[in-house]
Amino acid sequence: MIPDYGCNAVYFSEWLKKDYSDIYKGLARILNKHNVAYDIIPNTKDVWCRDYMPLQLDKERYLCYEYKPDYLIKSANNRKYITNSLNVCRDMQLNIKETSIIIDGGNVVKVGNKAIMTEKVFVENPSMDEDTLKEQLEKQMESEVVFIPWDRNEKYGHSDGIIKPISDNTILMTNYHDFDREYTNEVVKRLSSKFEIETLSYKVRKTAPESWAYINFLTVGKLIVLPALGKEEDEQALEQIKKYYPDYIIEQLNISELVKDGGGLNCVSWCRCI
Repeated sequence: MIPDYGCNAVYFSEWLKKDYSDIYKGLARILNKHNVAYDIIPNTKDVWCRDYMPLQLDKERYLCYEYKPDYLIKSANNRKYITNSLNVCRDMQLNIKETSIIIDGGNVVKVGNKAIMTEKVFVENPSMDEDTLKEQLEKQMESEVVFIPWDRNEKYGHSDGIIKPISDNTILMTNYHDFDREYTNEVVKRLSSKFEIETLSYKVRKTAPESWAYINFLTVGKLIVLPALGKEEDEQALEQIKKYYPDYIIEQLNISELVKDGGGLNCVSWCRCI
């Protein structure tokens, strides 16, 4: 699969432009400034396009999966927000490979030739035993999959709120240790045999519960758009990202309105190599 740092174009749902117009304008300004191509995805049902858009396998092919997250399926009211991934792929004339496995794109962090997912994917596909599902995921994604535990206090089960790639062999972890050390230790244990791990940390009086959002930044090629939240951690997050990504252009954008609704910049963007 192609990681976001191997991409050169970024896409957004039309709902970002409609419901968070200031954030969309801020992103457009940054992307225009750095000559990064961007566009709108047609016929989406909600703003969180990372979750339902396909995984780019190579320059020509995309993996289109079943998008049926339990946090939307369980509520008749919320089912109207489920975007039909296959229809979107067809509208965009993407060359797709289809799988019936239920996947949530926010639970796939692409790092080199590997993908990191939480074990929530096992819960979402109860008809397959774990070994079979792991084998099928790796076959369909054409990548090794590394699993980390699902924090059951976080209903989405997304790995993109925990981990971000620095390079093919190095990852950056959010400040989970400020909230749950036992969980953090287990994640580090599982990932340390595959990757070098760096960790975000903040020297503040009281860590903001929204601080998870800093890891959920937008990467497209060598450009990073880092969330600002109007919090004490903003400047420290920027300093650390500059340290871990010395070869990148880094811009910061206030997305506090978006974070209040449960998502970050990675959640509302989909990158591809064109």
